[in-house]
Amino acid sequence: MAVQFIGPKRARREKHCLLGFAASIALIFCIGCSTARVPTAALRNAELDIRSADEARAGEFAAADLKNARDKLARAKQAMAAERYEDARRLAERARVDAELAEAKAEARLMRRTANQILKKTDSPPTDAESESRMPLTPAPTRE
Repeated sequence: MAVQFIGPKRARREKHCLLGFAASIALIFCIGCSTARVPTAALRNAELDIRSADEARAGEFAAADLKNARDKLARAKQAMAAERYEDARRLAERARVDAELAEAKAEARLMRRTANQILKKTDSPPTDAESESRMPLTPAPTRE
């Protein structure tokens, strides 16, 4: 194998090309990172879902899931303040999922409770008022 000698001008030219290429890649990377959109809609939607879960009494029936949602929303807001927009968006979406889960669990528990109350009512004998309400208002006509 023969070693080929590169002249100083060609070496400088190749070095400048390599540096230019590296600089352009770094510039593209920086531009790509700085154009990340601010996830305000994701945070707003997560807040709305947490509020909806609160209204569905998730604090009473699914407290752990609701707490997870609130914690993730707080971390999303911190990431937003630190301009880590992708992390903020991801955390806001996770907070939204946790809030929806808490709301669904709360609604299921409320429905189960209502169904149990209805079943208890139908299992017990009717009260006097219920028996009277089932009686006809007018006497049945007699046949002659």
